[in-house]
Amino acid sequence: MVQLTVPPVDANAASDLVTAVTDTAVLDKTVEEVLGLMMGVPVNISETPVPPSNIPVTLTAVIGLAGALSGVFTVVVNEAGAKQITACMMGMEVSTVDDTVLDGLGEIANILAGAWKSKIPALSAACLLSVPTVVTGTHYEIHKKTSTFQLARSYRFQDSILTITLYGEYS
Repeated sequence: MVQLTVPPVDANAASDLVTAVTDTAVLDKTVEEVLGLMMGVPVNISETPVPPSNIPVTLTAVIGLAGALSGVFTVVVNEAGAKQITACMMGMEVSTVDDTVLDGLGEIANILAGAWKSKIPALSAACLLSVPTVVTGTHYEIHKKTSTFQLARSYRFQDSILTITLYGEYS
């Protein structure tokens, strides 16, 4: 078992953390590096987030955050987008949503969450990530308790839209 000890944060440091966590530029840079550079697929920002309830068949990869932040990092995409992401990551044709696609989406979410937190010095060593969980279905919503922060951003990835949402509380 890993024990995470988080030292008390003073008000200025907490304010800096709030600013960094909710900074869309940090998330945008992360997405561009992971999807654009690593997978070689251009990614464009979509100014309108696409909530899961507007996508007929949705896949949501959930990464838990613990330590300096307590919350989740989610990646929401439709079925076609999940197959496209996996095909680019694996370098092979993907025709159905199977365990490979579910694992691929979970791994991309894990890479995105890890790259995002590594860009925020206060989180780098003081925030742990859970193993990814992938939820599939139609017109579902993820319910959460009240959060002190939330950031939602959507990106165009090939023919699909990928939405990343971060929400939770500061410890």
